[in-house]
Amino acid sequence: MKNLTCGLGGAIVPRTPLEADTCRRLRGLGIVEPAARRAETTTYTVGGFGMRAQMSPLNAAVGLVQLDHFTETETRRRALWRGYATALDGIVGVDLVDADVARTVPPMCAVRVLDGRRDRVFHELRNRGIGVGVHYPPNHTQPAFAAWHRPLPVTERLGREIMTLPFHQHLTLTDAEHAADELRRVLVGGGR
Repeated sequence: MKNLTCGLGGAIVPRTPLEADTCRRLRGLGIVEPAARRAETTTYTVGGFGMRAQMSPLNAAVGLVQLDHFTETETRRRALWRGYATALDGIVGVDLVDADVARTVPPMCAVRVLDGRRDRVFHELRNRGIGVGVHYPPNHTQPAFAAWHRPLPVTERLGREIMTLPFHQHLTLTDAEHAADELRRVLVGGGR
């Protein structure tokens, strides 16, 4: 997620032929038969739930070009995440949300800002030009899921603590160190 762009849309890498068939049906309105077979007949079968979720050829072309550079993207994202881990080490009041960078490509660098200070820290960092974000508010607190709401105190607490630091493959280790230094300054109440 977020490691390779298509502009709009996305791709799924299924692990099995069954997953691939399921994904095809879901993206194509639940229709069972492939497009080539449907073109040769007067009917088709809708086997279950589906959506219209095909990617445009233009967006697919962008994705294919990005795919050619994915090894470099993967290396840079892992190095940036590790750079953040080093730069954030020892900052009191912040916990890095761990990512298994040996087995995954991190899509973001998230931290927990402890002691109820996340919102103040967020706004102060934004004022200093550091592009922090909040990914993601807990789903169960959103109006779309109100019918299923139940208290989830740990999730709610974490939702008030999580903040993401600027993270993309074009950032440098110096950028990560700068963001961590500004975070440190805000947490200790210092100026620029």
